Amino acid sequence: MTSRWRLAALWLCLVPFVPTAFSQEVNRLGPNKQLTNCGKNVDRRYAVCHGAWSGKTVSLFNTWMAPDTNPGRRLDLLSPDGKKVIQVRGFHVRLSVNGRRFWTPFGNKHDAEVGWASDSTRLFVTWSESGELGPWHTQVFDVTEAGLVEIQGATRHVRADLILRMKSAPLPKWVATPQDRAMWDSLEYCADDVVGSQWLKGSSEILVAGLSGPDSGCKYMGDFVACRIDVVTGRILQVYSEKDAHRIFGDEDLPRVDADDDEL
Repeated sequence: MTSRWRLAALWLCLVPFVPTAFSQEVNRLGPNKQLTNCGKNVDRRYAVCHGAWSGKTVSLFNTWMAPDTNPGRRLDLLSPDGKKVIQVRGFHVRLSVNGRRFWTPFGNKHDAEVGWASDSTRLFVTWSESGELGPWHTQVFDVTEAGLVEIQGATRHVRADLILRMKSAPLPKWVATPQDRAMWDSLEYCADDVVGSQWLKGSSEILVAGLSGPDSGCKYMGDFVACRIDVVTGRILQVYSEKDAHRIFGDEDLPRVDADDDEL
């Protein structure tokens, strides 16, 4: 069991099946998009690959867009302690604990990626409603002897906090003329996406990124903040700007910093 986990860690990389974004849509993928070892010559039915948003997650299905399927998918994703396994067979996903197998809801979640907590007692899953453009969600689960139990609302405050930050943030630098301001006023505050980054303090805290919208109809398109959250209460303990988040937590587990040099 331990050797299988070590082998999986060596294979972790990003799935190459990523569609080209439309010209008016921001590239929201994290730096993991550049990792291609899981690409050309690897069979995606069996490859163990990074999730697209975090280097500390594993892609359950090795897909990226909603129409894409991988019906031959076979994956056994061990917990860090080697005692629990997420088993993927096509789009059927089960949790195995002490020889007992339990249903999970992950098979119905597009482009799902899972991050185990270091103590193996919890995991989070990041998934999309419709492929790359989302909306993206992150759910947190206790892993028990009787299966998964969702910790309801662990990330529930992120969207509201992001909206408040956008409403109080300075105008972007491109808003320089009355015409620009008229365009800006026509845009919407978009905060539909929450993606998982990593566990902190074992399994008691989680770091997630709250993203503004991915297209040109959204204010602060492509910007994000990172939130450190108490898992049980859902309370946001600290919020980091995108640059501070990359400086403190590294580049591999967060969305890329937008080139416009604006921050929330």
